[in-house]
Amino acid sequence: MFFAPLRSFVLNFVFVAVVCAADYVPGPDSKPQDGVPKGDVLKFTFDQSLIFPGTTRDYWVYVPRQYDPAQPACLYVNQDGINYDAPLVFDNLINKRELPVTIGVFIRPGVVKAPHDGALDRFNRSYEYDGLGDAYARFLLEELLPEVEKNPLRTVGRFGFRLKPVTGL
Repeated sequence: MFFAPLRSFVLNFVFVAVVCAADYVPGPDSKPQDGVPKGDVLKFTFDQSLIFPGTTRDYWVYVPRQYDPAQPACLYVNQDGINYDAPLVFDNLINKRELPVTIGVFIRPGVVKAPHDGALDRFNRSYEYDGLGDAYARFLLEELLPEVEKNPLRTVGRFGFRLKPVTGL
């Protein structure tokens, strides 16, 4: 009996969320605009985790055209890879100065490769993102972000960047 109102609430919430999602139209910042400098997106693979051993994951680093290694930049970290044309939106907002110069790191969850042809890969997403401990935060701070710093950005005419540690994380 107690769960009947809760079930009704959840079903109504899901219905409203689906209807709203179906009606969503991306705004102008989600579309290419003339004269906006396009940032670079570089793809890398990380397979050396000690915190999530045996996993392999792709990650992308977005570097806005306005980035100057001599100046500090903000950092944006996104789980589940690149979604919603984020680099395009960043380009537009940075160009309008509605977003400070921001480097984006877009990370896919880890995958444990199948041990043989008859098996399937194991996707590590729920283990990484939903864990109750500090493993994912440690993975970012101790493993992946230091790896991002090592990757030279020579392909975009820049030579790397340094992430300043933030206290209180």
